[in-house]
Amino acid sequence: MSTEPARAEPTRTEPTRTEPARTEPTRAEPARAELVRRIADLLREILDEDRAWADAVRPETRLDGELLLESHELAAWSLALRRDYGDHLDLVEHVAGLDLDRIIALTVGDVADLIAAGRDAGTGPAESNDLPREGS
Repeated sequence: MSTEPARAEPTRTEPTRTEPARTEPTRAEPARAELVRRIADLLREILDEDRAWADAVRPETRLDGELLLESHELAAWSLALRRDYGDHLDLVEHVAGLDLDRIIALTVGDVADLIAAGRDAGTGPAESNDLPREGS
């Protein structure tokens, strides 16, 4: 037996769950979601995939690791994006300026952010209503 004084056991309480902060969605969130959907639809057309494929594309979907885009598919998507969102948007040039780790990590959301940055700079459509319509 030990002669040390007994240590008091810490009081145990039921673990509490922290709920995510509830915030009102910003105007940018629905606009970004719509933009992701539109650019996924453009890519779907290029890759000749079905609508279910495009519906599975999320902002965090990686171009390389999940979509497995080939360079010619990226180039075709870049041309379609330039056609619909302006000549300032050159996805191929953007990717060429990235290091290997950033290319591997590039997501559909990153492409949407690139488009939105062009809008913020006044070089692309200003409102989500100005996005190209399906079939145009």
